[in-house]
Amino acid sequence: MSIQGEGYYTGKKMVFVRTEYCNLRCSWCDTKYSFNEGRDMSVTEIVDTVNSIAGNGVSWVCLTGGEPLLQRDVSQLVRKLSEKYSILLETSGSLDIKRFLPDYASVRKDIDFKLPSSGMYRKFNDLNLEYMDENDYIKFVVNDKYDFSVALQEMKSMDKGTGIVIQPVYGTEIKWLAEEFLEKAPGNARLMLQEHKYIYGDIRGV
Repeated sequence: MSIQGEGYYTGKKMVFVRTEYCNLRCSWCDTKYSFNEGRDMSVTEIVDTVNSIAGNGVSWVCLTGGEPLLQRDVSQLVRKLSEKYSILLETSGSLDIKRFLPDYASVRKDIDFKLPSSGMYRKFNDLNLEYMDENDYIKFVVNDKYDFSVALQEMKSMDKGTGIVIQPVYGTEIKWLAEEFLEKAPGNARLMLQEHKYIYGDIRGV
């Protein structure tokens, strides 16, 4: 259990279920250990572990990775966890949510849009924009001014009701981004930092 440090649900207590492997390889990835350090667990084992950890009013579970949508039983896991918890899915945005997660409508979604500095630009699956509601958001992780300029262009092609989070890569200078955000970002965008890293530092989870 920890504090959600990114996106719309920043500050909420959550149990984090981190899945192994990712189909992308972002240059600034801070969870490379998730590529191959997992262990096999059944859906029942995961749910039991979450129940044993959750407490003190925790009502949220965050499915993160790696890439959770690559897990064979992710739909079954979501169904079981949803019986007791609200679910936040953190996904790279490259996979079709509806295809891999039939229960997508009941899940809050943090969908990444990879910018040039990540090395994974244009990996975004545009179908995912159709599956979003007011509780979901697209997250642009910005490393430099070129990233920000590209993000602005991509935002113009999105529906104005789409939730947008602009988040600097941890450790980069952020004053310039704040200034650019104030001048150029659309009204539905939010500039947000990684709160958990300012609390705990740039350390890996367990």
